[in-house]
Amino acid sequence: MKNLKKMTNIKRYLLLLTFSILPACGGGGDEGSTTETSTPPPVTPPPATSTPEPTSLDDLVIDPHNVMQSVFQLVIDISIDSSKRAYFSLCDEFNGSNNTYSVNFDSCQFRGPLDEGKLSTEIKVANHQDKLIAVLWFYDDKEPQFQVWQYDTGLEQQLLKIN
Repeated sequence: MKNLKKMTNIKRYLLLLTFSILPACGGGGDEGSTTETSTPPPVTPPPATSTPEPTSLDDLVIDPHNVMQSVFQLVIDISIDSSKRAYFSLCDEFNGSNNTYSVNFDSCQFRGPLDEGKLSTEIKVANHQDKLIAVLWFYDDKEPQFQVWQYDTGLEQQLLKIN
């Protein structure tokens, strides 16, 4: 019985020792290392602005010089030697320079014959087309004549003139 009591006391001591060591283990980190925690900068609320009352189309004020049109008028004035028969094309898809041009004739805005060397007309052209090529085709197998026209912001009336 003495052995049994001794055994029970040893178990108690071991149990007590285990519980006293257990809280000292685990958890916690390395005391030598430091972890940086970034704090976000304070958020400044946007300044309070007063919201204007909703507007309608009636409230819009438009500059009198703004015509708000998606097209402009182009005056075409051609006057060449009346003995030459010719045909006129005005196209927007082309590339090249110095009288050496490649023209997509499917993109022509206007086509028509000259009457006794003259053609005078007005056409509407979309605002985004600021550069066009005029081509005069001569019936007597002469090489065509090219002229590049460009929108001129300084002019109120756009004009393509060929003499």
